[in-house]
Amino acid sequence: MSEPRWILIALVAVLLLASARLCWQQWRGPVRARGVFAGLLLLQIAVIALLYLTLVPPMQRAAGGQLTVLTAAADQVRWSAAPGETVVALPEAPAAADALRAPDLATALRQHPGTTSLRLIGDGLTARDRDVALPRSVHLVSPGAPQGWMSLQPPPLTAPGAVFTVSARAQGVPHARAELVDPAGLVVDRATPGADGSVHLDGVARVPGQSVFRLRLLDAGQHVVDTLAVPVDTAATATPRLLILAGAPGPELKYLRRWATDAGLRVQAQANAGGGVSLGDAPITLTAARLADTDVVVLDERSLVALSSTQRSTLQQAIRNGLGVLVRTTGPLGDGARQVLRSWGLSVTGGNQAAPLSLPADADAALLQARRGPQRPASDATAYIEEADAASHQAALPVLERLAVQSADATPLLHDAKGASVGGYRALGRGRVALLPVTDSYRLVLAGRDDRHAELWSSVLASIARALPAAEVPRIDAITPWAGERMALCHLQATTQVRAPDGAFIPLRIDPASGAEHCAGYWPAQAGWHQLQQGENRHTFYVFDPATARPLHRQQLREATAQRLAGGTAAASMGVIETPGARWPWLLAFVLAAGLLWWLERRRVAATR
Repeated sequence: MSEPRWILIALVAVLLLASARLCWQQWRGPVRARGVFAGLLLLQIAVIALLYLTLVPPMQRAAGGQLTVLTAAADQVRWSAAPGETVVALPEAPAAADALRAPDLATALRQHPGTTSLRLIGDGLTARDRDVALPRSVHLVSPGAPQGWMSLQPPPLTAPGAVFTVSARAQGVPHARAELVDPAGLVVDRATPGADGSVHLDGVARVPGQSVFRLRLLDAGQHVVDTLAVPVDTAATATPRLLILAGAPGPELKYLRRWATDAGLRVQAQANAGGGVSLGDAPITLTAARLADTDVVVLDERSLVALSSTQRSTLQQAIRNGLGVLVRTTGPLGDGARQVLRSWGLSVTGGNQAAPLSLPADADAALLQARRGPQRPASDATAYIEEADAASHQAALPVLERLAVQSADATPLLHDAKGASVGGYRALGRGRVALLPVTDSYRLVLAGRDDRHAELWSSVLASIARALPAAEVPRIDAITPWAGERMALCHLQATTQVRAPDGAFIPLRIDPASGAEHCAGYWPAQAGWHQLQQGENRHTFYVFDPATARPLHRQQLREATAQRLAGGTAAASMGVIETPGARWPWLLAFVLAAGLLWWLERRRVAATR
C-alpha cells in the first residue's frame, strides 16, 4: 500500500474518533445548538482534509526545459547561458558565477523535474554520474583535447631479473620523446613515439617488492610535458625445473648450465662423452614420473636422434600434459631429428647452411649501465680488473651463428636486429615443443655480455615452460584505479579487507546482487600501493592520483562519457510531467480552519462556566 493511502487512513481514523467524541459530549450534555454542533463536525472534516492536502499536495503539470551542467575543465570551454536557463555546477567543476551547486547529477535532475535536454560543459561525467537516467537529448561541449599521456598499460606481475615492457600513447606533443625512469632517477630506456603516439619502453625488475617507475614525455626542446607513475609489482615465482640432455659436451652446454644455476633454476644436466660415458649429473631416466616433475627439457639434435621409440612416446605424452621441450642446434639438423619434430607437430623446412645472426642493438651506454645495475665488486679488485669489468659492461654484441631452418606456422622465439623471426614453437596439447637454431649463444658471455645471454635464454625458456597452476586472482573492474573514485573488486572471499597506504584496514562487503562474481565496491581515498588481503593470500594493486596524471584522467573521463552517451539513455523525460504542487496554501488554510475550530471549542467551554 502506498504512503499517501496510509496517511489518508490514519487521518480518517482521527476524524472518526474526534466525531465520536463530539457526539458523546452532545449526548451527555450540556446540549449544543444544532448549528454549532453541525459547524464543529464540518470544521473537523475540513481540518482533516486540509491536513491531508498539506501532506500530499495535488499534482500539477510542469513544462520541462534545458539544463546546463558544468563538469571538470568547464572553464576551458567558451559558452554562454541563455536568458532564464538554469546552470548547475557539479563538485568537480570550477567555480562559476550564477551556477547552482549540486552534489551529483541525479540530485540536479530531481531538483529540476521535466528537463527535456541536458547540456554538459567540460570533460564529462565521472563514474558517480554515469549510471543516472539521462534526458532524451544530451549535448556534450568539450574543451580541446588534453596534451600528454593518453593511455598507459603497466607491466603485469614480473619475476625478479626479468625484462618488462611499458606501453603508452601520447597526444598533442610534436617531436616528442619518451623516457622510462627507474626509482633511483636513472633513465633506463628512451624512444620516440610512433605516428599514432604509441611507444614501448623496457625496464628490468630487480628484487621482489613493489616499486614505481616514471614515464616522462618530453617535447622538442627536451622539456618535460607530462609524467606518469608506472607501478611495477615484482614477485618471486616457483623455481622452474630444467632438464638438459646433450649428445656431447661443449661450450654452449657449459654456459647454459651456468646461467641456469646462477638464475636459481633447479638444473639437472647430462652430456654423452661416447663409449658409454656420461658427464654431468647422475644418469637420467626419461620416465613419465620424472618428466611430470620437470618444467622444461632441453635437447640438442644428437640427443634427440638418440632417443628410443619408447622415450619419444613418453616425451610426446609429457608434452601433451604440459611439458615444454626445446631442441637447440649445435650442428646440421638431420632427417631423423626433423622427422621426430614433425611427429610432435613442429614441421621444419630449410637447409643447414650457417648464417650470421645479429641481435637487436643495445641502447646507448648510459641506458645500458642503468639497466644492468651496479657492477659486481671483485674480491681482489685491481685497476686492471676494474677496467676490464667496465669495458665488458659496454662491449658490443658479437655476431652469432644460426642455421637457415624455419618452423612453418610457429610462433617466433626470438627476433634479429631486422625483426626477422629466429626459431619458433608450437603447442601440443597443454605443452609446447620448440626449435632454436642458434649454435653459439655462449659467445655473448665470452664477449662480456652475460646480461644479453641471460635475457636470451630467459625469454626462450619462459615461452615454452610448463604453465603454472592458475591462481585465484581478484579482478579489478577499472581501466585505471583512481583515488576518490569507486572501483569494483571481484572474485572475493567473505572476509576480505584492503590495507591502504597509510596502514588503515578497510573491510569489504560483497554485493549479493553480484552473484557468483562476489564483487564489492571500494573507494580508495589515497593514491599508492593498496594490498587486498584474503586470508593468507595477498594481492597488491596501484591507485593513481588524478592530480599528478591529469591528461590521462581527463582522457579516460571523456572516453567513458562518450561511451555512456553512445549507449543511449536509461530513461527519457517527457516534455510535460506532473509534480507535487505548492504546500503553503493548504497549510495556511489548515491553520485558519484549525484556529476557527479551536475558537468554537473554547467559546463553548467559556459559555458553560
